[in-house]
Amino acid sequence: MASIHSSPGRTKFGSDPEQYDRARPGYPPALFDWLRERCGLNAGSDCFEIGAGTGHATLPVLATPVRYLLAIEPDGRLAEKMREKAAGDGRLTIEIAQFENAALPQGFFDLGFAATSFHWLPRMKSLGRAKEALKPGGHFAMWWHVFHDAARLDAFDAATVHLFDGLEQDPEATNGRPAFALDVASRLGELRAAGFVDAEHRLFSEEISFTPEKLSALYATFSRVRVAPETTRMRLLHEVARIARDDFGGTVRRVVVSSAFCARKP
Repeated sequence: MASIHSSPGRTKFGSDPEQYDRARPGYPPALFDWLRERCGLNAGSDCFEIGAGTGHATLPVLATPVRYLLAIEPDGRLAEKMREKAAGDGRLTIEIAQFENAALPQGFFDLGFAATSFHWLPRMKSLGRAKEALKPGGHFAMWWHVFHDAARLDAFDAATVHLFDGLEQDPEATNGRPAFALDVASRLGELRAAGFVDAEHRLFSEEISFTPEKLSALYATFSRVRVAPETTRMRLLHEVARIARDDFGGTVRRVVVSSAFCARKP
């Protein structure tokens, strides 16, 4: 089965930035409370973000508040939606670039972070680049929403898992191992191998209610679905909505986990 690493999946999210922004749920407030405490964020903090998308993590970090945030996003369509949502906040600079090519001053930032984006990057090289951009004592954090855990299927996962047969694998997929964002030993090991210290993992959970329409819209933002042929994609999304409506009474309550990692530059 093909891997999405070698497909156009990384560039597909911006084809409908409005839908992407509406369909993806925000991250739990407790995660940002943890970042403030863990990383000492305050009104004097300078930050950078990798793969900012439409700002689901950008705006809550700006609200901390912080002094400055450089948001790096390779897709100009997503970046424009983020700019619109930020409403001219002068503390935000948006750079449309791949993280590998972004202009990052060394030793400048107090915090770097990546929200549901770091799996798209060459990890050790990118962790090294992030570390170089931080001040001594600065922190790097990365986290992911986990909508599907093959090791612990919820009722809706179990009812819909067959719809993904034959689709490209997510970049998070790891044969025989936990889901990428839940492979704690590997993620902490990579942080330590890159020279970070005090690496820590936390889980944050929220129960979210989905209508059939919201579930279909959410599934439409998944990279595996976006790169599928149109007929396959439309059939899958129709079935997601139908199963939610017919088998779950029109309301699906799901526990969405955010798996977060943080470490410090010595």
